[in-house]
Amino acid sequence: MGEAHREGDKMAEAAAESQGSGKCAGFEKVKSIIADKIHEAAEALKEKATASEDPSGIPRFQNHASEWLDQSAERVRQFDYEEANAKIRDYVGRCPGASLLIAGGIGLFVGAILRRR
Repeated sequence: MGEAHREGDKMAEAAAESQGSGKCAGFEKVKSIIADKIHEAAEALKEKATASEDPSGIPRFQNHASEWLDQSAERVRQFDYEEANAKIRDYVGRCPGASLLIAGGIGLFVGAILRRR
């Protein structure tokens, strides 16, 4: 629990810095923290797969999942906030009705999840 708390503190610090010194610097730190954690999970899964002598084929799936996690970490590192923001704004400008429906659907979905807790 202590490690999770420290990671939350790191993300909070990065978010606070993003408000003071510019959005990009804080966002880059948060991206880096998230990508590092995904990569650590991939490494742990790969180690577990190589240490296992299970004949059922599960280690093979663990290796595959580890590769997917590594690829996800790279995508997080390469994510460009400004480009995504520009694409979203362009789409909303071209299709405002569909954008409202999508936002409403996401809101209903998140509301249903939060209501169950």
